[in-house]
Formats: sequence, C-alpha cells, structure tokens
Amino acid sequence: MYSKPSPPPLTFGDRGELTMETISQADLTPEERERALVMLEAQHAYLDLIDTMGDHVVDPEGNDYDLSMMQPAVWAIAWTLALNGFRRSGETHIKKRFYSGDQVRPGAYTWVDARSADDAAEELQPLHYADDVNLPADLRALAAQRDGAQPVELPTWSVKPKITVVSEPRPEWMD
Repeated sequence: MYSKPSPPPLTFGDRGELTMETISQADLTPEERERALVMLEAQHAYLDLIDTMGDHVVDPEGNDYDLSMMQPAVWAIAWTLALNGFRRSGETHIKKRFYSGDQVRPGAYTWVDARSADDAAEELQPLHYADDVNLPADLRALAAQRDGAQPVELPTWSVKPKITVVSEPRPEWMD
C-alpha cells in the first residue's frame, strides 16, 4: 500500500505568524502564493494593530480604557481592520511611555504626546502635582513620590452586575 509522504514541517515566526520562509516552504501554486502574500501583508497590519493597542487605548478626551479582559475582542477588531485594508500610513501623534514603580504592574504604560520624552522623569516639573488629572499617570505618580503624597486615582467606570436565572426545561431540539 502506497502512503503519501508527509510534507516537511513549516517554519513560522516567533508569534506563530506566516513569514516569507513559511510561504516558500509551503509548495504553493502561483495563485496560492499570490493569496498568501496578500494575507502576509494583512497579518503584518494585524500584528501592528495588536502591538499598537496593547491592553489599553485612549479616547479623544485622553481617557484610558482597559482592554486587558477583552483581548479576544481586541484581536477580532484588529483582524477585521487589517482585512479591511487599514494600514499605518499617517504621522504618529501619541506613543506608549512605559513606567514602573510601587504598586504598578509590570509592563505598564501610559499614552503621551509623541513629542514627549521617553522617560517621564525628564518631564517632571516643580508645578506638577499628584492631583493634577490632566497629567499622564506616570507623571502624577512621580509627582506623588516626590511630594510624599498618594497619586490621585481617576474614577473608573463600573456597573453592578445584574444576574437573572431562568430555570426552564431544555427544548427537545437542543438534546
């Protein structure tokens, strides 16, 4: 009995993504290769969107929104945008500025003007105070540390959950 040989294993990128090497190893037809190259471009845009958004985003008013519990939704939004042709093409106006400190989770960042210093300590001024809600979180924390005060925690949005339990027999079509 003849068995078809297994194809060689494919090499993917560090994040499990397609690479040019993956495409060249895949033994594709010219049409499949063309489609793979189009998807490779979309995938690059998708990963760029994921890296840009991270686990929180900022709205036009400067409010941060925590997306850490919504990562599958973030991935879906990024994939939908990438497949709809969104690519980085304009000037960057904001950037992530990473910071650390007591009671700050590892990898924390805040969004700041793209012209801002990479280190918040370079921007800390004598007139910056911990209760100035117009300052980025990292500057408020540094001002609080300098002044021996507690940084002001901005109010977070929350909703008290309402759970309704319905006890009904399952319809027969579900069995």
